Amino acid sequence: MESPKNKEFDDIKSDFITIASHQLRTPIAAIRWSLDTLLRSRAGTLTDKQQEILREAYQNNRFLVKVVNDLLRAARIEQRGVTLTPKTIALQPILREIVRRVKDFADAFNCQITLKIDPSLQRVYIDTIQIQPILEGLLDNAIRYSQQAGKIIISAKNTNGYVLVSIKDNGIGIPSDQQDKIFGRFFRARNAIKSQTEGLGLDLYISRIITEQSAGRLTFKSAEGKGSVFQLYLPTKVTFQKIAPPQTTKDAEPISDPENILKKEREFVSITVHELKAPLGMAKWSLEMLADQKVGKLNNDQKELIEQLQRGNERLLVLVRDLLDLAKLQEGQFTVEPKPMKLELVIKDAFAGFALQAKQKKLRLETTYRVKPIPKIIGDPIRIAQAVTNLISNGVKYTPNGGSVTVEISKMNSAQLRAIDRELPTANLVNTGNEKGYVVVAVKDTGIGIPAAEQEKMFTRFFRSKNVLQSKAEGTGLGLYITKSIVNLHRGDVWFMSLEGQGSTFFISLPIT
Repeated sequence: MESPKNKEFDDIKSDFITIASHQLRTPIAAIRWSLDTLLRSRAGTLTDKQQEILREAYQNNRFLVKVVNDLLRAARIEQRGVTLTPKTIALQPILREIVRRVKDFADAFNCQITLKIDPSLQRVYIDTIQIQPILEGLLDNAIRYSQQAGKIIISAKNTNGYVLVSIKDNGIGIPSDQQDKIFGRFFRARNAIKSQTEGLGLDLYISRIITEQSAGRLTFKSAEGKGSVFQLYLPTKVTFQKIAPPQTTKDAEPISDPENILKKEREFVSITVHELKAPLGMAKWSLEMLADQKVGKLNNDQKELIEQLQRGNERLLVLVRDLLDLAKLQEGQFTVEPKPMKLELVIKDAFAGFALQAKQKKLRLETTYRVKPIPKIIGDPIRIAQAVTNLISNGVKYTPNGGSVTVEISKMNSAQLRAIDRELPTANLVNTGNEKGYVVVAVKDTGIGIPAAEQEKMFTRFFRSKNVLQSKAEGTGLGLYITKSIVNLHRGDVWFMSLEGQGSTFFISLPIT
């Protein structure tokens, strides 16, 4: 029987995969749609410079799609194994279609592709959906790492109960001292990194696992500077085998081991952040140029589409920021830089950022001061702003049209905080000993509230209550976890009160200096 501890860690990983899948894929898909509409002139003609910027954005989006898909495929394979639905199919049309699809990409790299198929090629017994990305990935690598005037030969022939698909290139090859690592997770050869700085090093890892689970084989031969040939053996007969989560080496740690789960999750987060950060930053700069109409005028439809692109890109940047903070927290590298600060300015700036959203929802944003002047505190203005913004964002997001979000600032002494800790089930205060007392920031909304049965989970990673999910409001389930971590690092606490359907109030206490 699975232990409760292992079950808890499995749930964490499962939640992360679900959140990453939904929160990354949805805005990326929306961005792709807006880019397609603009580039195909459905919203009006663009200047050459505008089209050039949008084409670069399109390539960035294509890379983001690949990053997300590869990361999610790897995570799901490690957690759940490979689910196959094989059938007997003809391979010829699949190979021809893949070559047709990459033609523009190959032309951009000045690559010539030759396809050689045995006329008597047997049918193969495979899962088409799983095998197609493998073939595309092998061909993509051959093109990407080709040298000038690259030549790629794809051949398919029968051999001893298999169909052998070979993809041969005259590219940069693989260094001999690194060839034993080529199917490793996140591995990229040193010359590959120099040639193409972007990449995850997951294609071959995923490809080998799926191929072996399909009763096939994936092998290669390579010489640095002279090219490589990858050989994919696909079965021609029906095979029956138990499909299980992979272990990459005989000494690999069990995937269900809690420490291993957390290690893989941290690695997943780190790679996600690293690979998404640069293209999103570039996209932000490009979209600002278009929106400011510095490279050409925009009609109303084009302006609206550019605004949609900016919102989608901003959603991704927020998610990446949250994931980066999570990675730092997990590694003990999340730090604050305290200095004297004016809390009222932080709150004013935070409110200003939600003015437009509040206007659209007809929400009242109010600030109430129950103590003046606000006592001095020492804190990291950027981190405190992040914590306050997270709470205001939730209030605005989960409050129906016509409601209100109020920020109230007060002062409490240690005795008052200890009384709250004793009397309020949702409070678990650990910082109540400051002799000068605490500034308390309360963010009160008239929103959907939190079901009583779910309130104990509010500050856990990736948690989103059922009524939040039903509202279809966007979120990562990381904001409150990160907020609590920030405030705790300032020797303060976070707690809340909530009634389902009547709203919530979240509190932050910060020690007075």
